[in-house]
Amino acid sequence: MPRLNDTVRAALGYWWNLISDAARTGFTVTETIEMANQVARDMGTTLSFGENTAISQLYGHARSIENSGATFQAASAEQGITSDMMATPPWARDVAEQATYPLYYVKFEYTYLDQSGQQQTGIRTSVFTDQLPSTVGDLTSDVLSDAEGMAQKYGHTLLSAVPLQILAV
Repeated sequence: MPRLNDTVRAALGYWWNLISDAARTGFTVTETIEMANQVARDMGTTLSFGENTAISQLYGHARSIENSGATFQAASAEQGITSDMMATPPWARDVAEQATYPLYYVKFEYTYLDQSGQQQTGIRTSVFTDQLPSTVGDLTSDVLSDAEGMAQKYGHTLLSAVPLQILAV
């Protein structure tokens, strides 16, 4: 992964939530840039050409993450984990460092009953070092075990843990 230039890095910190939400929802890059520009106008400022370009570049990363997540979610439990099921987010370490020490984040939807009996859903992350399990089913099982540990630690009753994305970081 190439290092981000200063403009893209600044846009990542400020615009990533809007960009990733837009990509997840199905907005186009043009619509996403317009949304960011509207937010800027509402705040009494304008975005530069460089900032618009940075948003466009980050949108490409966000779509890649969404596309690989969809491929992963559509796979059967017996299927082996392939590179098209993983994405590299824009904040990932450089490729040489990843090759030396592989690290994967598996984002999953965590649904539980809290201590007061209220159902809650949020996104959590399981971390895998060195390598991933060989199949989608094995990975799902490991994520479920991690979610069960989280539920026990926080006094929750786990209802479900559904893996969504694999990020090579």
